[in-house]
Amino acid sequence: MRRRMRLSLGILATAISAAAFYASTGLGTFWPLAYVAPLPVLIMSSERSWPVTALIAFTAFFLGSLNTPYGLPGWVLFGFPPAVAFAVATLAFRVAARRGRMPTWLASFVFPAVLTAYEFLFALISPNGTLWSLAYSQADFLPLLQLVSLTGLWGVVFVLSLVPSAAALAWQRRSVSLFVPALAITLAVIGYGGVRLRDASGSGGVRVGLAATDRGLPDAAITTDTSIAVVTAEAYAARVAHLAAQGAEVVVLPEKMVGVTPESAGPVMDVLGESARAAGVSVIAGFSRNAVQPRRNVALVFPSDGGPTVEYEKRHPVPFIERDYASGNTRTFFAGPGGLWGVAICKDLDFPDWLRGYGQRDVRFLAVPAWDFVDDARLHSRMAVVRGVENGFTIARSAQGGFVTVSDSYGRIVDERSSATDPVIVVAAPPGTGRTFYARFGDWFGWMNVLMVCALMIGAIARTGRTRSAA
Repeated sequence: MRRRMRLSLGILATAISAAAFYASTGLGTFWPLAYVAPLPVLIMSSERSWPVTALIAFTAFFLGSLNTPYGLPGWVLFGFPPAVAFAVATLAFRVAARRGRMPTWLASFVFPAVLTAYEFLFALISPNGTLWSLAYSQADFLPLLQLVSLTGLWGVVFVLSLVPSAAALAWQRRSVSLFVPALAITLAVIGYGGVRLRDASGSGGVRVGLAATDRGLPDAAITTDTSIAVVTAEAYAARVAHLAAQGAEVVVLPEKMVGVTPESAGPVMDVLGESARAAGVSVIAGFSRNAVQPRRNVALVFPSDGGPTVEYEKRHPVPFIERDYASGNTRTFFAGPGGLWGVAICKDLDFPDWLRGYGQRDVRFLAVPAWDFVDDARLHSRMAVVRGVENGFTIARSAQGGFVTVSDSYGRIVDERSSATDPVIVVAAPPGTGRTFYARFGDWFGWMNVLMVCALMIGAIARTGRTRSAA
């Protein structure tokens, strides 16, 4: 009977954790559950052997990550590695929580340190950057989100993991006081965010126009027919004129909104360049340069004065899908209304370090042509929002297969529309705050967690050595 009860409780803990992860992380949107998700597994860890604990932790996280829209490849890429890391972090908590292994106040910091160090190091080598990070679950919790302006994404992962870790330790030791350090840190972080948001200015700004459509996809992007390319460009040129008539000063159009060949590039560029000059607006538009090897995914800036165009080439092509595209290595800037502007394309915003290069230059606006996969539209838009808070710039992101979104440098959504509705909108967007602490000093907090984990490992090895010597 007792064995059956233990099995039932293990299954229940796994199910609750998995459901909470599923509902709050990845494509999940109910962010408060992210604080609850690890709790049942951590509480159970003291009552199970380490193999059973690892199995429960791995299964709970893996099942919770199955809301990925990318099918089997997504389960492998975004389910298996973090599930292993979650299991390791849970085992580390299990060891730390045992009496006498380390100072009691320090035990609750082990789980978040291991998880944060994993996410940071994995993002450095992953071809998908920070995609599927736990921290994005908190993108709508603005007081906590302000922390990324200091620590980057890694501070949010730490706080998000610290709360359930401290709660589980307090439960196991039957001591509410063990939750106090985590509570104090969390309240301090939220207090900082509240003060930062209170000081934020949301009035005035640059009138930014955005337009996108899902009609004609993907034919317009892959075409090598000059007549089709020109007709598509003319349709967008009409939108530029419409947006300018509504007062737009800058217009951002989607990624790969039209494919061009060496033969059709000139006529297409002429159409859009003339539309920018005639309307008196700067236009940022995405193109796929086809019929060349390798192909190139670029964004062109057509100045309002009819001057030379500026070209940006996507730094991070989507793995597998854009394997035949070249990778750019140069950031692009232009002087626009409201301050210095930068240009990036869709997947580039999954990589904080690349975007930090814009933050270091004190960019105030980032224009982002994008193309999402419909189901992941909200997640990708919120990842872009986080980059803006990290670096202090307003994001104007125009995505087909997703959303057109304008967010300020505090993470507030100024306006957002689905590309399925053929949006053509003008938004008054405030300039960003400019260079943040994170933009200046980068991933200091991520490295601090790596060092913390190394110190814990060295301490554990030393204790094991002393124990064997005593024996």
